Amino acid sequence: MGNRAEAIAKASIVAVTGTFQRHTSKRVSAVSGSDSGGRWGPARAFDVLYLGRPLESVVIEAYRHLVDSVEGITAHGIAARKLWTLEIHATDILDVRDPDSHSVLKLPEDELFGPVGRYARCQNIARAAYESGLHGIIAPAAEGLGENLALFTAKLPPAELPRIVSVNEHWLLPRDPRRLHLVRKDLSGTENNRHAHEQS
Repeated sequence: MGNRAEAIAKASIVAVTGTFQRHTSKRVSAVSGSDSGGRWGPARAFDVLYLGRPLESVVIEAYRHLVDSVEGITAHGIAARKLWTLEIHATDILDVRDPDSHSVLKLPEDELFGPVGRYARCQNIARAAYESGLHGIIAPAAEGLGENLALFTAKLPPAELPRIVSVNEHWLLPRDPRRLHLVRKDLSGTENNRHAHEQS
């Protein structure tokens, strides 16, 4: 771990505050981390609590994990979930939003924005950050819209535990923001073409 620990010591370490959200199954009764494994935590290594902002980013992550990666599933097949809104005041967070940190950590963009399941490089960085005593990692969302915050819950002091602002007990997956952005882009292009035609 030596080289990675040295790299993390040179990377950007920040405090993170503000409102984040996450979605869970309706069975979940409390906000807690999980050691089931993900981009910023190897399976059965340590608990990680994944959060996102803005809401569009959280919705896209729901589609990536619940719809895109399961053949034959559509948004209509996803049962109502819980949407948690949390207030965060956390320190000692490794900031991989910073391009300089990508270079220091030797983290290429195709790993940072890789598909669901391709997590090896990110997990190695997360393990080194955890063992270095950091409280978590903030990163660009995998689809490039918004941010993901991965908190190492065992490292958080009591004052930094997330505070629940609200819980929507019957959250239905809204329309996929990625498709809405494509529609807006197409409409914008159509509108620009119309104006160009009128001016010619």
